Amino acid sequence: PRALWFFYASPPSNIKLDLRTPGCGWKAATIDADRGPALLLAPTAPLAVPLLRLPALYRTLWPGIQRAVGVSEAPVDASMTDWRTYCIAWGDKQARFSVDGTTVLDCVTPPRGPLGLVIWIDNQAMVVTPQGRLWHGLLEKRGEQWLELASVTVERGVSGW
Repeated sequence: PRALWFFYASPPSNIKLDLRTPGCGWKAATIDADRGPALLLAPTAPLAVPLLRLPALYRTLWPGIQRAVGVSEAPVDASMTDWRTYCIAWGDKQARFSVDGTTVLDCVTPPRGPLGLVIWIDNQAMVVTPQGRLWHGLLEKRGEQWLELASVTVERGVSGW
Protein backbone atom coordinates (compact mmCIF):
# COMPACT_ATOMS: atom_id res chain seq x y z
CA PRO A 1 0.00 0.00 0.00
CA ARG A 2 0.87 3.65 -0.54
CA ALA A 3 -0.96 6.28 1.49
CA LEU A 4 -0.88 9.71 3.11
CA TRP A 5 -3.71 10.07 5.60
CA PHE A 6 -5.30 11.58 8.63
CA PHE A 7 -6.74 8.49 10.23
CA TYR A 8 -8.65 7.57 13.36
CA ALA A 9 -8.53 3.98 14.59
CA SER A 10 -10.84 3.32 17.52
CA PRO A 11 -10.03 0.74 20.16
CA PRO A 12 -9.70 -2.25 19.90
CA SER A 13 -7.91 -1.38 16.65
CA ASN A 14 -4.14 -1.66 16.63
CA ILE A 15 -2.48 -0.40 13.48
CA LYS A 16 0.92 0.31 15.00
CA LEU A 17 3.33 0.88 12.16
CA ASP A 18 5.56 3.42 13.93
CA LEU A 19 7.59 2.27 16.92
CA ARG A 20 6.78 5.46 18.88
CA THR A 21 3.11 5.98 17.98
CA PRO A 22 0.07 4.29 19.56
CA GLY A 23 -1.75 1.70 17.48
CA CYS A 24 -5.09 3.48 17.84
CA GLY A 25 -6.30 7.06 18.07
CA TRP A 26 -6.23 10.09 15.79
CA LYS A 27 -3.00 10.35 13.77
CA ALA A 28 -1.30 11.52 10.60
CA ALA A 29 0.62 8.84 8.72
CA THR A 30 2.42 7.80 5.55
CA ILE A 31 3.38 4.43 4.10
CA ASP A 32 4.90 3.32 0.80
CA ALA A 33 5.43 -0.44 0.85
CA ASP A 34 5.99 -0.39 -2.93
CA ARG A 35 9.42 1.29 -2.64
CA GLY A 36 12.64 -0.48 -3.62
CA PRO A 37 13.95 -0.97 -0.06
CA ALA A 38 10.62 -2.46 1.06
CA LEU A 39 10.49 -4.81 -1.91
CA LEU A 40 14.05 -5.99 -1.16
CA LEU A 41 13.01 -6.83 2.42
CA ALA A 42 9.81 -8.64 1.42
CA PRO A 43 11.46 -12.09 1.02
CA THR A 44 12.69 -11.88 4.64
CA ALA A 45 9.15 -11.43 6.05
CA PRO A 46 8.59 -15.14 6.87
CA LEU A 47 11.65 -15.00 9.15
CA ALA A 48 11.30 -11.44 10.41
CA VAL A 49 7.66 -11.53 11.53
CA PRO A 50 8.18 -14.27 14.16
CA LEU A 51 11.36 -12.53 15.38
CA LEU A 52 9.46 -9.25 15.80
CA ARG A 53 7.33 -10.94 18.48
CA LEU A 54 10.33 -10.72 20.78
CA PRO A 55 10.27 -7.20 22.30
CA ALA A 56 14.05 -6.67 22.20
CA LEU A 57 14.29 -7.72 18.55
CA TYR A 58 11.22 -5.63 17.66
CA ARG A 59 12.84 -2.50 19.16
CA THR A 60 16.10 -3.31 17.33
CA LEU A 61 14.82 -4.44 13.91
CA TRP A 62 11.64 -2.43 13.39
CA PRO A 63 13.16 1.09 12.93
CA GLY A 64 15.08 -0.07 9.83
CA ILE A 65 12.06 -1.90 8.44
CA GLN A 66 9.88 1.13 9.18
CA ARG A 67 12.25 3.37 7.15
CA ALA A 68 12.32 0.84 4.28
CA VAL A 69 8.51 0.73 4.15
CA GLY A 70 8.29 4.53 4.29
CA VAL A 71 6.26 4.69 7.49
CA SER A 72 5.93 7.99 9.33
CA GLU A 73 3.26 8.56 11.98
CA ALA A 74 2.40 11.19 14.57
CA PRO A 75 -0.53 11.55 16.95
CA VAL A 76 -2.93 14.38 16.17
CA ASP A 77 -3.78 16.29 19.34
CA ALA A 78 -6.95 17.99 18.07
CA SER A 79 -10.60 17.42 18.83
CA MET A 80 -12.40 15.75 15.95
CA THR A 81 -15.72 17.34 16.95
CA ASP A 82 -14.59 20.95 16.38
CA TRP A 83 -14.24 22.61 12.98
CA ARG A 84 -10.65 22.25 11.80
CA THR A 85 -8.57 22.94 8.73
CA TYR A 86 -6.58 19.85 7.76
CA CYS A 87 -3.85 20.08 5.15
CA ILE A 88 -1.58 17.54 3.50
CA ALA A 89 1.08 19.29 1.38
CA TRP A 90 2.65 16.54 -0.71
CA GLY A 91 5.66 16.83 -3.00
CA ASP A 92 8.32 14.55 -4.46
CA LYS A 93 10.71 15.00 -1.53
CA GLN A 94 8.48 15.88 1.42
CA ALA A 95 4.97 15.66 2.84
CA ARG A 96 3.71 17.95 5.59
CA PHE A 97 0.55 17.38 7.62
CA SER A 98 -0.97 20.32 9.48
CA VAL A 99 -4.04 21.02 11.57
CA ASP A 100 -5.21 24.64 11.78
CA GLY A 101 -1.84 25.75 10.36
CA THR A 102 0.25 23.83 12.91
CA THR A 103 2.51 21.08 11.55
CA VAL A 104 1.83 17.69 13.13
CA LEU A 105 4.05 15.55 10.87
CA ASP A 106 6.88 16.19 8.41
CA CYS A 107 7.83 13.24 6.22
CA VAL A 108 11.01 13.26 4.11
CA THR A 109 10.20 9.98 2.31
CA PRO A 110 6.66 10.54 1.02
CA PRO A 111 4.89 7.90 -1.05
CA ARG A 112 5.19 8.14 -4.80
CA GLY A 113 2.03 8.85 -6.75
CA PRO A 114 -0.48 8.66 -8.08
CA LEU A 115 -2.76 8.47 -5.06
CA GLY A 116 -6.51 8.98 -4.75
CA LEU A 117 -8.56 10.98 -2.28
CA VAL A 118 -10.78 8.97 0.08
CA ILE A 119 -12.96 10.53 2.81
CA TRP A 120 -15.16 8.27 4.88
CA ILE A 121 -16.50 7.26 8.26
CA ASP A 122 -17.19 3.69 9.28
CA ASN A 123 -17.45 1.35 12.25
CA GLN A 124 -14.68 -1.08 11.40
CA ALA A 125 -11.86 -2.14 13.67
CA MET A 126 -8.59 -3.67 12.52
CA VAL A 127 -5.43 -5.07 14.01
CA VAL A 128 -2.32 -5.15 11.79
CA THR A 129 1.01 -5.30 13.63
CA PRO A 130 4.61 -5.96 12.61
CA GLN A 131 4.42 -9.09 14.79
CA GLY A 132 1.93 -10.64 12.38
CA ARG A 133 -1.26 -10.04 14.38
CA LEU A 134 -4.20 -9.66 11.98
CA TRP A 135 -7.87 -9.17 12.84
CA HIS A 136 -10.84 -7.33 11.39
CA GLY A 137 -14.30 -6.73 12.80
CA LEU A 138 -17.21 -4.32 13.17
CA LEU A 139 -17.86 -2.14 16.19
CA GLU A 140 -21.30 -1.48 17.60
CA LYS A 141 -22.54 1.94 16.51
CA ARG A 142 -23.42 4.09 19.52
CA GLY A 143 -25.49 7.12 18.62
CA GLU A 144 -25.66 9.13 15.45
CA GLN A 145 -22.53 9.42 13.32
CA TRP A 146 -21.69 11.93 10.61
CA LEU A 147 -18.84 13.55 8.74
CA GLU A 148 -19.27 17.18 7.80
CA LEU A 149 -16.99 19.00 5.33
CA ALA A 150 -17.14 22.72 4.60
CA SER A 151 -14.84 22.40 1.57
CA VAL A 152 -12.29 20.12 -0.04
CA THR A 153 -9.48 21.33 -2.29
CA VAL A 154 -7.06 19.09 -4.18
CA GLU A 155 -4.09 20.77 -5.86
CA ARG A 156 -0.98 19.56 -7.66
CA GLY A 157 2.01 18.53 -5.54
CA VAL A 158 4.20 21.17 -3.96
CA SER A 159 7.04 21.95 -6.37
CA GLY A 160 10.60 21.91 -5.12
CA TRP A 161 9.85 19.45 -2.35
